[in-house]
Amino acid sequence: MTHSKYKLASIDKKQIAVAARKALMAADAHYYSWPMEKQEHFRTTMAKVSCDRVRRVLLDSLLGIKCSKEEVDEVWNDLPLEKVNMLNWASLLTEGIGEDFIYLNESLAENKSLLDFTTLYDYDYGDHLFQEEARHQDIPNYEDADYYAYRHPSWVRLLIDERFYYATFTSLATYFSDEIETAGDSIIDQLIPHEYVDGKNNGKPEEGGFLLDMKLDAGGQEGQLDELKSRWYAYLQERWLTLSKIHAKSPATVYTQNQDWDDDPHRFFIFNNEAALKKIRWRHFLSDCKALIENFSMVTEQLEQEINSAKVFLTENHQDILANFDPSIVKFRKKRKIIMTAGALDDLNKSR
Repeated sequence: MTHSKYKLASIDKKQIAVAARKALMAADAHYYSWPMEKQEHFRTTMAKVSCDRVRRVLLDSLLGIKCSKEEVDEVWNDLPLEKVNMLNWASLLTEGIGEDFIYLNESLAENKSLLDFTTLYDYDYGDHLFQEEARHQDIPNYEDADYYAYRHPSWVRLLIDERFYYATFTSLATYFSDEIETAGDSIIDQLIPHEYVDGKNNGKPEEGGFLLDMKLDAGGQEGQLDELKSRWYAYLQERWLTLSKIHAKSPATVYTQNQDWDDDPHRFFIFNNEAALKKIRWRHFLSDCKALIENFSMVTEQLEQEINSAKVFLTENHQDILANFDPSIVKFRKKRKIIMTAGALDDLNKSR
């Protein structure tokens, strides 16, 4: 994420609230005469024409930018990050639900909104079923995977103590797995230093764009690196499943961790199992979490043990590969041609 000079903490909350109120009235003049349930439904199912009205008012009220309904999408998408952050705060008041104005920044099925899911479990289990169906379509003879909480993290926005926050919702097993993977990848790089370099066809013009051809350079140990990474991937999959099974038997627990990125306030909400997700309602998120929160130090201690175990695994397997690797045995890899468009390259550069 690009460094932002704009501090969310310095935003005038009253200015944000006034802008959001004006935007909702522009979306529908009767909005504030409706009961709360109808207001929430309108915010979560807003038609494109109403959404455009909201965005135009927010751009004008907060940034002094006037634009037509035909220009609003382009203007909004081209804003620098520091201005997007402020608008995200305002947008939360025009899109969020419940006590915390929570907003799920994930795609939902057509004609579905966050109000269709009472608890976090309802959403996450539905997402699990969707992912399983997709795998059945893509993978021949795919065997169903058991459900465990938050295999895939969600990106969320909400208000905490009347302050805007970005948040990540994840499971304890997934949090551990992600942290273990980051630490392990660094260890692998120390064991077998490597980098990606331009291949002979990188940048070559192709219909619709150009070829992306990057080649792994491990100083002649590419085969050994491939074998170590293959074993590492299997280790991570097995460890995630084992941790998920262990945590599934524990009392419902929530851990929180502040992890601000640049000037953006960000908080991790880590749920240990399915039982925790069933106890937490979207519309009462923070109040439901409060009774389940435990000290994060317990997570830190267990994570340190997991990383130490991963280091032992990688070191031992690296030694085994060096002693027994046979370069004449080459694993089959299906070749892929990756074509990048100029627009996709621009998007990658913006995300840095």
